[in-house]
Amino acid sequence: MTKQEALKVAKGSVNELGRLLGISHAAVSQWNDEKIPELRAYQVREIMARQQAQARP
Repeated sequence: MTKQEALKVAKGSVNELGRLLGISHAAVSQWNDEKIPELRAYQVREIMARQQAQARP
């Protein structure tokens, strides 16, 4: 997962993504643009699934 794909979960906000993951925005900023850490990618996918579930009627 790229950093851009992960940021879509937080509407492009590094601060918001950090908050959702329970880490600092500085930590998110240090991620490689092409591939984020696997654990964080897993967490982002979980957040995406929750957001999709909440969007369903």
